[in-house]
Amino acid sequence: MVIGAGLAGAAVCERLCARGWEVELVERHAGPAQEASGNPAGAFHPVVTSDDSIFARLTRAGFLFSLNKWKSLPNVRWDRCGLLQLARDEREAASQMKAVDGLPAEYAQAVTRDEASAHAGVPVATGGIWFPDAGWIDPRSLVAAQLDACGSRLTKGFGKELHKLPEDRIVILANSFEAPKLHPVPHLRLRRVRGQLTYVPADQFEPPRAVVVRGGMVLPPLDGACVVGASFDIDDDDPAPRAESHAGNLERLARIVPFATELKDLQGRVAFRSVTPDRLPVVGALTENVYGAFAYGSRGLVWAALAAELIASQLEGDPLPLEGKLVDALAPARFRIRAGGMKK
Repeated sequence: MVIGAGLAGAAVCERLCARGWEVELVERHAGPAQEASGNPAGAFHPVVTSDDSIFARLTRAGFLFSLNKWKSLPNVRWDRCGLLQLARDEREAASQMKAVDGLPAEYAQAVTRDEASAHAGVPVATGGIWFPDAGWIDPRSLVAAQLDACGSRLTKGFGKELHKLPEDRIVILANSFEAPKLHPVPHLRLRRVRGQLTYVPADQFEPPRAVVVRGGMVLPPLDGACVVGASFDIDDDDPAPRAESHAGNLERLARIVPFATELKDLQGRVAFRSVTPDRLPVVGALTENVYGAFAYGSRGLVWAALAAELIASQLEGDPLPLEGKLVDALAPARFRIRAGGMKK
């Protein structure tokens, strides 16, 4: 049984059904991808650091794995248009130069402001890192394609909410902030983050032709509008779009590309994500029959497929798709181990 029909749950369903498992999907909403996975589009890209940190290694592995998987799925709406990560200040620019040193140019490369502007197709504020294979994807189309790929091995149970886990089957919790309510994770302090997107009409400014991020993001036009955002509001449960969040997103946009238009009656969308203190997801066994696949934060697009492959490999006793240090870094037991270490 997989609980949750967003990016995390759909990826797990696809990986298990591909291996011959019979899977029951349980989702409290009337259909899939109704929460954070229901955004119209999101950016996908790797992360680079000068010390090749655990976060960078995990994101690189997830990014490359996802690109390979998405190519095999029909009807996914996505574009590898490239992504620019602009430096926010001189210190970050120097850090970026160190981070890309020695990396293949087809993966990541440092670019000047003029080079960055050429990639974006519009003037941008500064130089940064160019990720040629990054871009944007419609997560709803990805979730639908993954569930369709499951075929008859998948039983879908929409509009169904569990309050107690069954004891006669393996369960994978892929329902974000709600997961620890069904099965506690000792010493995990999960935070809920409100993220509001703003849809800026593409005819109101000169939009980029690549994804550009700098403390926020702007996507190329999609159905006549550019997705801009997002706010990062911790422990804020307001589900309605707010004018102040739209204003904050427009400020972020102005720090990325030239934008001075005052817009009214903006449209947008609010979604909620969950994050751990170390900003890494919870992936792996909670008990013998209960597994976690949640707390992906804003990285669900690049982490979900690889996390699903990891869980499927653990269930089957196959070689794992990640190095041991990364597997340990994602394990639900890490919070209990750290708490025990602090007590000592």
